[in-house]
Amino acid sequence: MKYNELKEKNAKELNDFDGIFFAFSNEQFIEGMKKLGLNEDDKDKVCSFGSGGIILKSRSKAFNDMFKRNSSAMEEALKKPDFLLSALSYELSNHEFCITYNYEDTFDALGLTIDDILSVEGGRDILKQARESSLQDCF
Repeated sequence: MKYNELKEKNAKELNDFDGIFFAFSNEQFIEGMKKLGLNEDDKDKVCSFGSGGIILKSRSKAFNDMFKRNSSAMEEALKKPDFLLSALSYELSNHEFCITYNYEDTFDALGLTIDDILSVEGGRDILKQARESSLQDCF
């Protein structure tokens, strides 16, 4: 599996997760509560998980379990050379490395440090390949 495939799989699982909504205004909150079968006075049945996300308290354990499972799967996959190459290539392009020549946003997006990358077998070459691929995609 490539990086973008795992990323899409995880995003689909999040989007399909039952019992959450996002609200950035009172109107969106009321609408989200209605979608969950609640009225706006049922605030004791929901909690925030940050960034505008609201979840039914009864679904929070399942949500946390899903998040941990997906995070662990990504962490493990990033230790594999082929997956790491696809991840670095994707995120370097996504963060416009060909313009900035800065790895920081890419490393942050992947939750990695240069030491993490170098600890993977062939990590230095993988980073070089990803960098060259990203630069070629720009021109």
